[in-house]
Amino acid sequence: MNLRTAIMLAGLMLFGVVASGVAQEAVALDRWLVSSPFPADSTGDPLDTDYLSAPGEVAVLPDRGRTVAGADWTLVRRDSAATLDLEGRRVEGDDADVAIYAHAYLKSPEDRTISLTWGGLGCTTVAAWLNGRSLGELGRPLSRSGEGEASVAYGADVRIGHGYNTLLLKAVSGDCPFGLTASLAPASAGSLDSVRVQASKPYGDTRTGPSPWLIPDRTAGPEPILGWNGDQLFGAAGVRLAAFAVTPIEGVEMKANAGGEEVKRKIEWLTPADPVTVRMTFAFKNLRRAITGGAGMELELDWKDGDSKNVLGLDPWALLEAFHSPIRLLGWTGPSGGGRNDTPPGEPEATDLDEEPHPLANLIPLPTAAGTTLIGEWEIPGWLSGFTLRLDVDGAPGEYRLDSTPVDGDDIVLCASCRKGGRIQLVVRTTAAWTRFPGASIFDVPPPTGVDAASAVRWLNLLDEKGSREYREQTAAAAGPSGR
Repeated sequence: MNLRTAIMLAGLMLFGVVASGVAQEAVALDRWLVSSPFPADSTGDPLDTDYLSAPGEVAVLPDRGRTVAGADWTLVRRDSAATLDLEGRRVEGDDADVAIYAHAYLKSPEDRTISLTWGGLGCTTVAAWLNGRSLGELGRPLSRSGEGEASVAYGADVRIGHGYNTLLLKAVSGDCPFGLTASLAPASAGSLDSVRVQASKPYGDTRTGPSPWLIPDRTAGPEPILGWNGDQLFGAAGVRLAAFAVTPIEGVEMKANAGGEEVKRKIEWLTPADPVTVRMTFAFKNLRRAITGGAGMELELDWKDGDSKNVLGLDPWALLEAFHSPIRLLGWTGPSGGGRNDTPPGEPEATDLDEEPHPLANLIPLPTAAGTTLIGEWEIPGWLSGFTLRLDVDGAPGEYRLDSTPVDGDDIVLCASCRKGGRIQLVVRTTAAWTRFPGASIFDVPPPTGVDAASAVRWLNLLDEKGSREYREQTAAAAGPSGR
């Protein structure tokens, strides 16, 4: 959306009320309570310094024409203005950097999920709080290049509660134009209907906050990494999940479905506005089916007093990239056949996110020293048949034997024109601690180039569980004479 569109939409607001029934896009916040400046001369990062006195950044409720939390607050209303210019608010005659706060009240007729964007002009750095919760971990960097827009901007889907909510931005100046910008957009049809933005402090209760709610990112993985265990390829899809509530949300149950495969997980604790990424393992064929069929990932969330259903997108290029990246060789055992690998891949027993390993981690610990002997055996799946596979030992130094034959160096070919159902056996004695498990890389067929989402789906459709001859032929043809 360009600046002119944003200004036109902002003009539809009467005292910040978004007109119902209008085709809604992003609407600029054009009224603020702006604080007096604070010298940003702390030895640390000014964004980490709370310049306000009690109750501080997380609880301040300013009003126009008043001194609150050690700052004088003035109303700045510039109808239809896309940005808040702070250049004239620097300390006169002082070239030192300053920090200035801008505050707005958001009133909603009910709990709503909306999209929030905030950022700084030029080299202005900005921090944000919604209902007293820092959004520093939540915001995703956005690419902005339009005239008058923030050079550095962040965006996130957030939850606001029935009644009044607070939005606080802190802008720190630099040697460039000083200012900030923020806007609201609907996260779903009608989610901005009757949402009011005002600067002056409302009467009565303020900052109610939402009832406990969970918001996943609209896109879930897959991560650009695959694992190979036995005769199966599998990958991980990560769901980035944020809680919005007055207190932490406990005991969240997740159920995800991709390509007909269901994975369940449980999260013991979620701190509001502090997102976590929950990684779930699916068979490669099911991730591929979910992407090429356009179904995405179905996600059900259930927590005390609440539940939601979502359909998340899956990135086709990430899965295609994973196919051409080193595929982790998993399922290793010790010389006696032991090694805690009885749990099926992708179903870790632990549910504590702080302790649980990545689902593509091997089910035995990484060797931490030289002298560990490991044995692994894999069967070529149809997806990899016909390719030449090379062993990737980066991060996994050791003395390797391939099918009982010693192999040395970085150029270890596991199989040439690999035959479906063929077996690969590796024995390794570590020569130092490992930082990751070895991988198998496709050597003879380069990945497609210049791939967008639509063409990535087309390439994924050419892969076949029975054999990927058509994919190999078309990829080689697209690479031309310069391809491997």
